[in-house]
Amino acid sequence: MILYLTSKSHMNLLDFIEQEREFPLKKLIGQFSLLSFVVKDMRHFNHVRYVAIDREAILESDEEMVQALLSFQTMYEMRVIVIAEGLPESSPFLHQLVQTDILNIVTAEEIKTMQEEIRECFSEQGMQRFILAADMIQSEEQPILSPSEKEEQYHFDCTNVTIAIAGCDRRVGVTTLAFNLVCWINAHGGTACYLEANSSHHLAQIIHLFQAEKNQNAYVMESCDFYMTREINKEYNFIVVDCGLLGERQLQEDFANAQIQLLCGSAMPYELPGFIKAMERCRNFPVQFVSLFVPNNLKPYLKNLIQHDVLCGEPCRDVFETRANQNLFTSILRSYIADNLPEYNGYSNLM
Repeated sequence: MILYLTSKSHMNLLDFIEQEREFPLKKLIGQFSLLSFVVKDMRHFNHVRYVAIDREAILESDEEMVQALLSFQTMYEMRVIVIAEGLPESSPFLHQLVQTDILNIVTAEEIKTMQEEIRECFSEQGMQRFILAADMIQSEEQPILSPSEKEEQYHFDCTNVTIAIAGCDRRVGVTTLAFNLVCWINAHGGTACYLEANSSHHLAQIIHLFQAEKNQNAYVMESCDFYMTREINKEYNFIVVDCGLLGERQLQEDFANAQIQLLCGSAMPYELPGFIKAMERCRNFPVQFVSLFVPNNLKPYLKNLIQHDVLCGEPCRDVFETRANQNLFTSILRSYIADNLPEYNGYSNLM
């Protein structure tokens, strides 16, 4: 069931979802104090699955509305969808919503685009566009390394080597892994930049939300360069290309032509068929397969099922993390590191 607090101007906005998804829709039309509603009235609707809130129907200021939503999240476990027509990506209110882990936010102005965003908000996984922004906010709270905890330094003997990363499905960690790899290389003596080569537009969202400093064509965050275009300012050891979802019919040109190709997937049993299918599509390319979540008790089982070598990494929510997946990254880049490394211990290899 959907509970919808709405103004008169948006009272029919969710009718199509009620028809498409066959969710009962309860509309409350008018002007509301959200905090008062949460405290006094919400208990009568604790059976609903979704709560949609039209910003125009709420009497509180943006800051007060955020505080009311924090109270709501403390008391109830329901998906909150905020209808904020025309809200700009640079808005402090949008930043505050993301910071409080409210990620289903409709900001479009055209009705067709609004309906597309609403469909995503009510999908099984919910809206994805602000996921990375929420991860980045969390990463800002991580402690800074002391001088005694400085990263080990390597010498990378290469120039502009392209590392293309794609996923066999959505939300398998491609963008986070790409960010982590760029940060890891820069923290360990090398130089690397990130290039967005997919249609997700995550990077544009991050740039607007965090007001990243621009240096020619690059946007600088945490001393790393991020590009939305292919006009690269300078030479790097590595250019990490985020290809997003692997092409259904043919591999993206950026992926097929890269010197290092990484295909990410989940090796959980219920997701494994899609990962194996994607592996088969890449059989004519020197692709390295990476799974970011494999419980130890499943590794023997997977070894018997998968006919390919798979590197295993750990999931990471901090997109600016410089120490996560040390073994994974040194394994991938071993041939480009001029320093003598200890023999690889096999930590990341299933086979």
